[in-house]
Amino acid sequence: MRHERVRGLGGVIPAALALVLLGSACGTDGEPEPERAAVEEEPGAGAEAGDLLITGAWMPEPANPAVGVVYLEVSNDAAEDDAVVSVSTDASEDAELCRTETTESGASTMRTVEEIPVPAGGTTTFVDGGYHIMVNDIPDPLEVGDTVAVTLGFASRTEVELDVPVLEMTGGPSGAEDAGEHDGHH
Repeated sequence: MRHERVRGLGGVIPAALALVLLGSACGTDGEPEPERAAVEEEPGAGAEAGDLLITGAWMPEPANPAVGVVYLEVSNDAAEDDAVVSVSTDASEDAELCRTETTESGASTMRTVEEIPVPAGGTTTFVDGGYHIMVNDIPDPLEVGDTVAVTLGFASRTEVELDVPVLEMTGGPSGAEDAGEHDGHH
């Protein structure tokens, strides 16, 4: 039984940038500085485990302090399909995989799902109005600047843990819309 556990890469880019800056500050002999590419870290957490890449993970500051939502992207470079089959957080013992769907009448409904597919060679995006992670019964209010440890379990028996930042509702990596529609669920 293969079980791979990987911790997020949250500090890798800043650490690499610090090394580059430290190296460039050390003695130069009047030689011109080479042009350096700008390293800009996208808001949100990310992690990589084998053929799986998680990017842009974030949680909007909950409007209802007891209920939160996590958005992210999962890319699968493997030749086989995979799926997110479990989720847990340190913010609450009650976290679940969900999907918002539109009924024939045009109403939106949210339901819990057993898994969220991640196709081979494809990407699944967790967004408002689609797949997402609900965090319910949050005992201690979360604020902008907090982080939530989120662990994703995959059908491939890979487990990925990342530290997800709590950002302003409009502060997501892609300027995501207000997540307020989740207030009052559960």
